[in-house]
Amino acid sequence: MGQLNWISELSDLMIHKVFIRGFLLTEKQIEQNQYRWMGDWRNEQIGFCNLYVHPLQHFYTFSSDSRTFILIGHAYNPFTLEHDEQRILEMCSSCLSENEGKFFEYFNQLTGIFAFFIMTENDLKLIGDPTCMQTVFYTDHSKEIFVTSHSMMAGILLDLPEDEYVRKLVNYKFFHLLGNSLPGDLSQFNGLKRITPNICYQFANGSVRKERFFTPYQIKNRTMNQLAVDAGTILHNSLKLIPEKWSAPAISLTGGCDSKTTLACANNLYDMYTYFSYCSSEAEKVDCEGAAEICKRLGIQHSIIDIPESCSASDDYESVRRILKLNCGDILDSNPNDIRKRICLDKVKNYDVEVKSWASEIGRAYYSKRFNGRKDFPVKPNGRYCTTLYKFFLHNRKLVKETDQVFTQFIADFYAKADNNPLPWFEQFFWEFRVPSWNGLVISGEHSYTSDIEIPYNNRLLLTILVSAPIEDRINDTLYSMIRSKQNSKVDESGIAITNLKHTALRARAEDIYWVVHSHISI
Repeated sequence: MGQLNWISELSDLMIHKVFIRGFLLTEKQIEQNQYRWMGDWRNEQIGFCNLYVHPLQHFYTFSSDSRTFILIGHAYNPFTLEHDEQRILEMCSSCLSENEGKFFEYFNQLTGIFAFFIMTENDLKLIGDPTCMQTVFYTDHSKEIFVTSHSMMAGILLDLPEDEYVRKLVNYKFFHLLGNSLPGDLSQFNGLKRITPNICYQFANGSVRKERFFTPYQIKNRTMNQLAVDAGTILHNSLKLIPEKWSAPAISLTGGCDSKTTLACANNLYDMYTYFSYCSSEAEKVDCEGAAEICKRLGIQHSIIDIPESCSASDDYESVRRILKLNCGDILDSNPNDIRKRICLDKVKNYDVEVKSWASEIGRAYYSKRFNGRKDFPVKPNGRYCTTLYKFFLHNRKLVKETDQVFTQFIADFYAKADNNPLPWFEQFFWEFRVPSWNGLVISGEHSYTSDIEIPYNNRLLLTILVSAPIEDRINDTLYSMIRSKQNSKVDESGIAITNLKHTALRARAEDIYWVVHSHISI
């Protein structure tokens, strides 16, 4: 870790950004004064563990019946309209006192970005939010519990050895394509893993046991109209609760499907939010102008934040670049325009939470769209199929084989009891691997640099509704159009529909050819 000496040279303002909104729950006693970035973190003894929390992170505890419940981050319930975390923990305790099924029935109603713990005298259980947008890492080869928001925090505090396979992977020529994520549930360190959505992790007697508590499924007995009504209601309720939790919420907008649906579901709540888009490149200009036109037609104020085009526009650029890379796992640099965004947005200071429309793509047939409308994926997963969905490997077949092995283990750990899942495996793979391994890392490591982040789509029951539309309707985003029509038809009356410029028809055809060849090519 000697290459991280630059941390000690950061200014007092910048040191506060290292592992911002992070946390650590461990049996170890950490000497905070040895780590300048940790000097003002809160420390609380909870049961047999020590909890260390960044000053800008929230945490809540509740104890009853020899159990202690801990929620780090934020949560609310769009079904009961409860927005207070303390009362949510009390309800979790009450439900668990009845039985585990009752507890998970309630727990699965929650929206938010959080890590959830249940502690007894002898063990600790850990559950992530619906898509693990709050990234969480844990040691699986240590007798002492060590659970943290940032992999590099574990690397520094435990002096963990680098994983040789991961080192080779991130140095691969085409690794940077398709996101800054690692395969399976790996981190860049031996013995440190990332948690997976819908899995309960139990730490006891020096070992970790993983148990699935929720298997993604499709609802078979509802019409598209019913699905649209139910999804719209959940989103609207979530957007109603957010202003009760934050004093100055803002919705960041594009002219795309997810963003427009969020805006439509904020109907009758528009005066509770501010609205903005940010423009850091010519490609983003279309998005910004589309969002501005939609807002104009709705009669709501919208602002465009222009991000400087030059890296030299800020004296802090190099420090911010290093911090973002560290917070995202010290794997690759963030894109220069994303670094400039963080610098600029950090100076805006006119909102305390940014509402984003991420996780929504789980309901939009991502892999079918990416591979030219493909619907006939194999019935069951294997390591090679997952590797092909993960990255572009045009050579280095040894690295391909090693990546196949990582995903084969991932399947064994998390799909063994789900061979006949009511949701196709590649849809579940997108939910439980692609979204948390990339989107979650960016939310926890990059976007949280600027402000709190909230994602109203991050709800298990809402996502279940969204994946329940027929595949053709998900490819065409029909359900989302119906949601907008029912919530606020004026959003679509603008005629504005911005698509991702990277997802061209030519690219989709090329990627489909890649899928056909690479998923079957021999080692």
